Amino acid sequence: MKRSSSFFAAPGTSAEGSTGSDTGAEQGTLHARVGDLEFIVADAFEKVEMEPAEWDRAVERLGGPVYMTWDWLRTWWEFYGNGCRLRLMIFRKDGEIIGLLPLYLQRLGLRPLQLTVARLVGANIPPKVFDPPLHAECSAECMHLALERLHRDGCGLLSLGPVSDEFANAHANLESTWQACLRWDVRKVSAGVYTWFALPDIFEAYLSSLGKNEQKNRRKYELRMMRKEYEVRVQVLGRNGEALNEAFEEFACLHTAQWRAEGLPGHFGAWPRGLEYNRALIQAQARHGRARLLRILANGRTVCAQYAFAWSDRWFWELPAREVSPEWDRFSLGPTGIVVMIQEAIREGRKRIEGGLGHYPYKLRLGALERPVWIYRFSCRSPQERIRQWSARSVRLLLQWGYHKLWYRRIQPRLPERWKRPQWSLWLRHDF
Repeated sequence: MKRSSSFFAAPGTSAEGSTGSDTGAEQGTLHARVGDLEFIVADAFEKVEMEPAEWDRAVERLGGPVYMTWDWLRTWWEFYGNGCRLRLMIFRKDGEIIGLLPLYLQRLGLRPLQLTVARLVGANIPPKVFDPPLHAECSAECMHLALERLHRDGCGLLSLGPVSDEFANAHANLESTWQACLRWDVRKVSAGVYTWFALPDIFEAYLSSLGKNEQKNRRKYELRMMRKEYEVRVQVLGRNGEALNEAFEEFACLHTAQWRAEGLPGHFGAWPRGLEYNRALIQAQARHGRARLLRILANGRTVCAQYAFAWSDRWFWELPAREVSPEWDRFSLGPTGIVVMIQEAIREGRKRIEGGLGHYPYKLRLGALERPVWIYRFSCRSPQERIRQWSARSVRLLLQWGYHKLWYRRIQPRLPERWKRPQWSLWLRHDF
């Protein structure tokens, strides 16, 4: 690959078209050209030289998820970007965007063992399947440029992911990036599994695809059983871009009450500023008509709800909520809510529902597919960075076993309410 001498010059020099110093300090916007590939790096959303709509069109065209859209990234950054450095990387070929890599840099540990880690904006809080929008044929070339830029920023490790198995298969050339990038090694490591529902054109085809045991529950899933006792309505809010503040507050209360009945905090209590962040997120996405709040109402009371986002040909399912009591448990509201969500997504003409990370047998019984998820770890080869990586990994293992698995997951749920806290930010920073 032909290199731009100005871009790959020694630290302290400037690339053509860049503003300010081209070192690890904030540099404004950097422009570089390598052959027919244009590489742009901005350190703030305000410095990206394109309209948000153009960014979003590129995300959709390149098959990126809703998590890579402009307002999603910006909302996350406003809540969780404090103390980090932003690197919004844009790749163009012949004027067309072929890749977007929104990254942030964060320092872990204390000097002299301090390690700078780069991650996708949005990663960790909470973890999702983040497939960065990169053209498959150019991803290795783009990643090579990104790693050179990160090296100049003093970065010792890039954690890219979690990404789907589909992304990993389409971008298999990423594993050979190290052959062209002398400073970095790359490893693809397993990060568990994720689920998704493939949607047919008609709802009846979906119901017919279920197994024999689930076929027995069709009266519940089609709400026929509930309609014998209640006046039932299904309502989907968000299709017309209306404000969803009141409906979301109702959903959050229902979701939290469901999990507190099991002694757990629920999603909004598990993550720092979880409720405030999702309030801002749903408002930002509702302006584009992407937010979805599905409610099943019985005699005017919401007994089951689903929180999701619509993007491209998919729904991205965030969270469920339901009433928990013997009166409602007999209607199997958990799986029924999923089936009704599938029905509404099919009515919109969507082709898929992203079911999120983790292994959930009930999703598989309802027709979900389960696939591996991966993280690419690009690690700098220098001896100093190797020592820093070892130190950060050691702290990560201590936090994983001592804090997350022992304290947070086993001890804290048994304590009185006043002792329960969201996940520790120190652990989240080290979960790379």
